[in-house]
Amino acid sequence: MEQLISPLNQGLNPVRAAGQWGQLVGLPAASPATDSRVAQPLAAPLWLALQPYANARLCLFEVDRPESRNPIPIRRHVIDCFLEQAGIVGGYNDTALTDPGDVLLQGYLCRAAILPVSTSNTFDWLAAELDWATPGFRDEAPLPWDPALLGTVQAPCQGVMWLGDLAQLRSDGGLPSGGRAQFAGCLVQHFGADYGPGGIGLLVQPLLGEAIQLVLRPHSVLVLRDGDTLNLIAERYGTTVATLRRSNPQLESTQTITAVEGDSLAVLAGRHGTTEAKLRSLNPVLQQSEPYDTSEGETLSSVASEQNLTLSLLREFNPELSSWPSEEPLPIGTTLLLPVYRSTTPIPTGLQLLVPGYLPSTQLPAGEWIYLPARRSAAVLDELPEQGF
Repeated sequence: MEQLISPLNQGLNPVRAAGQWGQLVGLPAASPATDSRVAQPLAAPLWLALQPYANARLCLFEVDRPESRNPIPIRRHVIDCFLEQAGIVGGYNDTALTDPGDVLLQGYLCRAAILPVSTSNTFDWLAAELDWATPGFRDEAPLPWDPALLGTVQAPCQGVMWLGDLAQLRSDGGLPSGGRAQFAGCLVQHFGADYGPGGIGLLVQPLLGEAIQLVLRPHSVLVLRDGDTLNLIAERYGTTVATLRRSNPQLESTQTITAVEGDSLAVLAGRHGTTEAKLRSLNPVLQQSEPYDTSEGETLSSVASEQNLTLSLLREFNPELSSWPSEEPLPIGTTLLLPVYRSTTPIPTGLQLLVPGYLPSTQLPAGEWIYLPARRSAAVLDELPEQGF
């Protein structure tokens, strides 16, 4: 029976988020084309001419609303490509879309297929044969065949990629184990290009398929092995559990627990590998506040120190003072809101709370893949444990 694709592979990546999610529009099956230069029917579609030389396969996710903060994947697009290496990104020329060590690739689309999001095999897109159709073309491009066959591809868009000998692919799919090949994340930067009348742009061989430029991201995707946990992956790749969860929203699933004696925000955050801020955001009951009236000479810093709070948390509960200098005295009688639940405040026994579903020690499903954070990223303040001073 067909199952929903594993929640670890729903095609979502909040680090890239809305602005980097492209959308593919599917096309009907190919029909014989006519070369406008000779005006004669062709025995086979010329856009399949490069297919025997294809050396890469992409799996890109189409989402319902590309600009949404929480796009929902609705289809997977599989594309065979003929690619060549165009360079390697160095530390001096990386951009918002690339990291040091990323590989720049360019070439042409050979053929494409559309798969549903639902699958019982995470790697079914690597089956040797699929229900192939034509590759995508920009419908404004002056191509010599029926415009009804054309579609639109928008970039940049995120996905995964198999780069290697496609003859290694099995009929039932699955990740090949052969050498001299690579499975990694990818970011498509361009599908074709049009620089106006008279400019050939990237679409220099229109009859052989749309041109494509992309980035191979060898450090952005990890295939999980038996025994992998969030803790182990965070330690291995120099990141944090919170960062891994943010890069993979499927790891943000929650579970309900019952508070026991001795529980506090600090205890729960440590036990579940999260932050106190995240626990507050999941549980409105932990966002309760109480008023505090300032006296002469008190500042935000002094109040935070006296009340065993962090300055950032105090500002969070009093956003109207977010720009007030921390050492400048507050007007006498200013009413501040202080959190009822501090780092070490006991949480009532029996209180039902939401916490992250994946504990730092929870074994992740082997054979799936997850996204790793950008190589140049570092832990940010909201991921660090809150201090009680």
